Amino acid sequence: MAPKIVIKNIGPIKEANLDLNKINVFMGPQSSGKSTIAKLISYCTWVEKDVATSQSLEAYQKDKNYFADCLENFHRLSGYFKHPNRYISYESDVIAVEYSAGNFSVRWKDRYAYKRSKISYIPSERNMVILPDVRKVEFGNSNIRSFLFDWFDARKSYSKTKKMSILNLGIDYYYNENSDEDHILSPSGDYYDIALSNASSGLQSITPLFIILDYLTSLFYKGKENISFVLNERRNQTDWILMEELVLKKYFDGNRKNIKDEVAEINEKLSAKDEQVGKLVAEWDKIMENLFSTHNAQFIIEEPGQNLFPETQRDLVYHLLSKCVNSEHRLTITTHSPYILYALNNCMLGGLVGDKMKNADKEKVKCKASFINPQNVSVYEIHDGALKPIQQDDGLISANYFDAEMKKLMDDFYVMLNYYGV
Repeated sequence: MAPKIVIKNIGPIKEANLDLNKINVFMGPQSSGKSTIAKLISYCTWVEKDVATSQSLEAYQKDKNYFADCLENFHRLSGYFKHPNRYISYESDVIAVEYSAGNFSVRWKDRYAYKRSKISYIPSERNMVILPDVRKVEFGNSNIRSFLFDWFDARKSYSKTKKMSILNLGIDYYYNENSDEDHILSPSGDYYDIALSNASSGLQSITPLFIILDYLTSLFYKGKENISFVLNERRNQTDWILMEELVLKKYFDGNRKNIKDEVAEINEKLSAKDEQVGKLVAEWDKIMENLFSTHNAQFIIEEPGQNLFPETQRDLVYHLLSKCVNSEHRLTITTHSPYILYALNNCMLGGLVGDKMKNADKEKVKCKASFINPQNVSVYEIHDGALKPIQQDDGLISANYFDAEMKKLMDDFYVMLNYYGV
C-alpha cells in the first residue's frame, strides 16, 4: 500500500488526509502550511526507517512524548503542538503510527517489509552552505544540520577534473578541497571561476539542490555511500536480532541452547548444505540487504524555484522528474510558483500523449525525458488549513485553476485599463 498520512490541527494545518504518491506537490501562499506537511511526511518516513533498521519500537513506546519531541526539535516546529485536538497518523506496509494530545502508539504491520531509503530534506535555507564558516555554526539535531552533512559528503565527488554542469545555465560546479571552497565557472574556464559565495542568489539556491540530487540518484548508489560508525553499530545489533528471530528460533523451535553452540551448529549445517538452514539464512541475508543497502531516495524539497527565472524553474522541474520517473525515488515539493505547476503539467500531458506523438514532434519537446503518468502525481492547494486537490479527472491541473490565479494578478490592471487612452 502507498503510505497514508493524516494531519489535524498541527500549526496552520486544520486537516490533511493523503496517500503519498510518487510525486507530491503542495501549492499555497506563505505560511499556509506547505512546509508543515512536508516536514511531517519527512519525519514519519524517517520514523519508519528508524524502527525498521533497529527492529525495535522501544524508544517510541517507552516515552509517549518521544515522537512529538523529536519531531518538534528536528524540524523546528516549536509551538505547533498546542491545539487540544492535534492529531497525526501514518500507515505503511511496515508500521502504523498514531499521535494525539497525550497519546501515542506505534505497531508493526510487517517488520521485515522495509527497504532502506535515503530521506533527503532540502530546506529553503539551502543557500547557507555558501557561508565560509558554516562548519562552525551549531545547528543542533535539525533538518538543516542533516542537509549540511549530506552536502559535505556530496560535494567531495565534484573536483575541477570532475565538474558538474548545472542545467543549461552555461556554468559548471566543482569543489576545491584544498581551500574548502565551492566554485562555479564557465565551461571553458576562460571567462570566470568564482567562489559560489560570490555568485547570484539563484545559483546559490539551485547549486546545492542540484548537486545533492545528482549525488543521491547516481554516485550514492555506485559504492560510494558512507557508512557511519553509528549506522554500522546499528547494523551489527540488528544482524543479531534478525539471526535470533529468523534463524535460531525457527531452527531450534524455541528450545534454547548456548548461543555459541547454536551459531556453531548453524554454520555446520550451512557447510553441509542443509536445505532448511540454507533457506533460513537466505531469508535473513535478504532482509539485512533490504534494511541496510539503500534502494531509493525520498526527496522533500522546499521551494525548488526560489530565486530562479521562470525558464530555469521549468528546466529544474524537468530535471527533477527525469531523475524520478523511471526509478523508485519519490519527490515531494512545496511551492508558491505557478511556473512550477505549468512545467509539471507539461510533463503530465506528455505522459498522456507521448505514445501518440510523432518522433519529430517529440524531439521538439524539452520535457520528453520527463513524461510521467498523471496517476503518479498528486497536486494540492492548501486553502484555509485544508488540502484541496487541483487536478482534473485525467490528472492534469485544471486550466480553471491557472486562470483564476492569473485573474487575481490582473484584476487591478483591467479596472485601470478602462481609463487608459481616454
